[in-house]
Amino acid sequence: MITLQLRWTHKDLLCLQAIKQLLVIQVWLHVCVAVTVPRSPVTSPPGSDVTLDCSFSYKAGADLTRVVVTWQRHDYRVVHSFYYGQDQLALQNETYRSRTQLFPEQLSVGNASLRLKQVRGEDEGWYTCAVTNQVESTKGDVRLIVAAEFSEPQLVITASPDSPDKALLSCISTGYPSASVQWLNETGCDITESSKTSQSLDRDGLVEITSHILVSRGANYTCVLTHSRLKQTLMKTITLTKKDFSSRSSIVWVVSSLLTVVLVTLITIAIYLLFKHRRGTGTPTDTEEHHLSY
Repeated sequence: MITLQLRWTHKDLLCLQAIKQLLVIQVWLHVCVAVTVPRSPVTSPPGSDVTLDCSFSYKAGADLTRVVVTWQRHDYRVVHSFYYGQDQLALQNETYRSRTQLFPEQLSVGNASLRLKQVRGEDEGWYTCAVTNQVESTKGDVRLIVAAEFSEPQLVITASPDSPDKALLSCISTGYPSASVQWLNETGCDITESSKTSQSLDRDGLVEITSHILVSRGANYTCVLTHSRLKQTLMKTITLTKKDFSSRSSIVWVVSSLLTVVLVTLITIAIYLLFKHRRGTGTPTDTEEHHLSY
């Protein structure tokens, strides 16, 4: 039987002990940080404030004063950095100046969420939340969608002075960022080719879409608005009758008739007053002259 005798030098023991400690530290650091972010996109309308959630878990006793929180875009633009117990914004991209905020008082409970103020259209996209300690860095990606649902379409009728049997229909709605407009007649046929659609930004940063179409009287028409980004579809139907087209002419006729009656009445009163005035200031009659001669 052969007996193997191992002899460990003091240097070997120190080396073994250091390796053991390093393995323990690596295992501790591995369970120290785990980032959690929303799986679904976060949606925000332009001009508002939004919070991109990010939380991290850590082992009891972890030194959070050495934790570094960094938010950045996928093109490596720095959105916000926090370390040494305070915001570090020297490398922050100018696009986000004075528009970001962390919650330092909540880092102790694992909250590394980012508050983004006055959201803009160009803010849309992916954001990375990275939480780092001395050895390890874990991260999660959050997608921000900048969009707002469109309002219920408003249908406006404008009479056509050149064609009394036609009218101009306008479909108006506000949202963000864009939507398609479709016009249907009463049989469901698409008549969008005859329309003209434009859009403009309002003071709140929302998009106002206006679509015009010249239609014939005596039929139903439907404006269909589709917001593909938020999977929103809005429909508004209107029935145009002859009254719709002739209402303006009727009003003009009634007003003209009233003015004519008033004018005739004023002329009659004026003639009466003038006649009465002349009788009151006229020359004496023959009877009056006979009595005066005596």
